[in-house]
Amino acid sequence: MQNRNISGVLGKNWGPTKISGNKIAGKKKISDRPIIKMGVGLALLLGIVACQTTEPPAVNTTISQPEMTPLEQRASAYVQFRADIDLLAATVVDSDQATRDAHNRLASHSPDMLSSGWVAYAALVAADDPAFAKSVQDEMVRMGGRDPFLSAIRQNPSMVLNFAGSDAAIDDILQFAAADATKIKTLSEVFISEAYSLQKVGWAKRKISPGMSRVDSARSWSYSRSSLATPYLPASMSYGVVQPGLASADALWTPSWGNSAASFGRRASDATPILARALNLAARYSVGDVDKEAVATFARNDRANKCLANAKMNLDQCIAATRTPYEEMFCLGKHGLGDVSSCVGHVASVDG
Repeated sequence: MQNRNISGVLGKNWGPTKISGNKIAGKKKISDRPIIKMGVGLALLLGIVACQTTEPPAVNTTISQPEMTPLEQRASAYVQFRADIDLLAATVVDSDQATRDAHNRLASHSPDMLSSGWVAYAALVAADDPAFAKSVQDEMVRMGGRDPFLSAIRQNPSMVLNFAGSDAAIDDILQFAAADATKIKTLSEVFISEAYSLQKVGWAKRKISPGMSRVDSARSWSYSRSSLATPYLPASMSYGVVQPGLASADALWTPSWGNSAASFGRRASDATPILARALNLAARYSVGDVDKEAVATFARNDRANKCLANAKMNLDQCIAATRTPYEEMFCLGKHGLGDVSSCVGHVASVDG
């Protein structure tokens, strides 16, 4: 069968990306790895942080909590995407079934849930920052208690940007966004590089099922896959408020999951409303006031949602035009990973 060049099939502007060190060690076949159940409970938090009016000693006391909060439940949508990235990075692509499984996973994340999950996770990152935690307690003391504090941030949701610790929390969010985007972009480059290498491999040049049938199959797969189990985060009290303890959680939940060498240059010009919503949720989490209504209202990132929707559309259109696994591999690298990395890193001006 005639070997077709990727650029000729998918567009002349889609060329190879030069990278180094693109061989991933310790790869294994795609399979669902068990996720240990962990999570944080809301009811106990309400009793613990209610009526805090003076600053206690900065001593951490681990709390055992029976339930997850709606914030953690929503954040798990983003963490599940992280889990898929790790799985794909550890997978040997040696058959058309491997490219099919990769396609299923990358296409299964809805733009709405992924963008919302990102904001929820960003809120947990902010709640973990010591300076932000202290500023929440200081504001409660200044306002006369938890109830006046909550009333104030409900009436003026963006006031959290003026807390003394807000800049530190925002820096934490921008750092994890830059690190995650860089890690995803690196895997994108590996996929694209491997796509060009696979042009010389027999199985990767054989015709496979029509592109649209694979797009439809991936959509069906997304409806049937299980959600990631939400953990019991190792939450603790510090400065009189709750911090989730992400650094001590399962590796998928830690802020250091991404590329630790990455750094952000500046905050994107349109990032402020997104960051304000994340910090508002962080403040509510800190004092045990996260409910489903608050998450539905504030765990929104319209810019990322649109960006991810475009990435998904581009991926579907690209896959629909493919006839071989190596072309499929290119589409996954270009749109399933590369475009998404830009959406994830936008707030930190890391556009993939």
